Amino acid sequence: MRCLLLALACLLFASAAAAQAGFCLSQDALLFGNQFVGSLSSQGVTVSNCGSQPWTFTNVVIDPATGPAWHVNTNCATGLTLAPGAACSVTVMFEPMSTGQTSGGLWLSNTTGTSDDLLVFYGRGIDARAGTASLSFSPSALVFGTQQVGTQSPDLVVTLFNSGPASLTPSAYVITGPAAYDYNAVGNCPSGKPLAPGASCTWTFFFIPASLGDRPASLVVDAPELANLAILPIDGIGAAAPTPDANVIEFYDPAVNHYFLTASAAEAAYIDAGGAGPGWVRTGYSFRAWSLDNAAPRTLPVCRFTGTPNVGPNSHFYTAFANECTIVQANPYWLYEGLVFRMLIPSTGACPDGTSPVVRFYWPGNGDVTLARHRYVVDPSEAARMRAANWIEEGPVFCAPT
Repeated sequence: MRCLLLALACLLFASAAAAQAGFCLSQDALLFGNQFVGSLSSQGVTVSNCGSQPWTFTNVVIDPATGPAWHVNTNCATGLTLAPGAACSVTVMFEPMSTGQTSGGLWLSNTTGTSDDLLVFYGRGIDARAGTASLSFSPSALVFGTQQVGTQSPDLVVTLFNSGPASLTPSAYVITGPAAYDYNAVGNCPSGKPLAPGASCTWTFFFIPASLGDRPASLVVDAPELANLAILPIDGIGAAAPTPDANVIEFYDPAVNHYFLTASAAEAAYIDAGGAGPGWVRTGYSFRAWSLDNAAPRTLPVCRFTGTPNVGPNSHFYTAFANECTIVQANPYWLYEGLVFRMLIPSTGACPDGTSPVVRFYWPGNGDVTLARHRYVVDPSEAARMRAANWIEEGPVFCAPT
């Protein structure tokens, strides 16, 4: 049902656009509202050539998803040509045979050079049960806020409450609206299951924006006992991934074969000025990252460790894996220096498109733990040099944005 309602809602705009090309409808959507089962009503639409050149209908056909409550009479027909100012008519009759919301459409394709046009119609069959119960939502709207395009949001839960006085049996749950397919839901509110007066059930929603900007939708709930459809507004904003805003610079002290990384401009300036000792120099290698306060989706904070003086390696160690950070903090050979920047990490050993692997290498120190070293390499040629120098390759540990 969501597919039909969404398609019809989206295609409403085609008729308005077609009017500029000489194709005009007196109405492009017919709203019949609530109507008792077994009754009959009708509405008419005029289709006219409002341009300056004749055009021809290439296809006039009822949409196959149109419900059985709808009947269409029209003298607009495939092959009919309308001169400028000429018109044909469409009469739509609504005769609901059962309760519930239903919709339909009439395709009016033509030679104006615009996309296919669709006249849509909506109605809802009701009976004596309508208005004997009411449904409320808590919260009254779902607002997801900003979420990176293509990534899943944390879940939001909505509670549906029947305030009675009669039992309420939902007949349909439909997510509709311009961004309907950006939202998914799971819950314990199945169609056809009665909800007693005072009872409630829940739906859990997730948001995965497909595009940038505002992404509105609605949850529409129908039940024979409702006076009108119950509608829950849903909204979220699709956003681009936060731009990497940190530059991780590599330093090296050849006297002790010690490599060091920093994303702090102040710390880099301090080392450049000789504050860490006269032997430290930039290697010329660096990679991009995110600062700690730029919590880009899927990035993780990086722990930094230094070897315990006179006990551990004269080296630094970096990890964004939470379990590894915890293990190293408990290791007496290492001192925890805190979180230093944020990075993406590989998934099953591979980095996503748009990133480059940062490979960790290890020098074992010939059995002397104080001589053990680590280095983090993003440049492929430099990684090859490290392998040739018999450093042990431990694999990619970060994914640096390119």
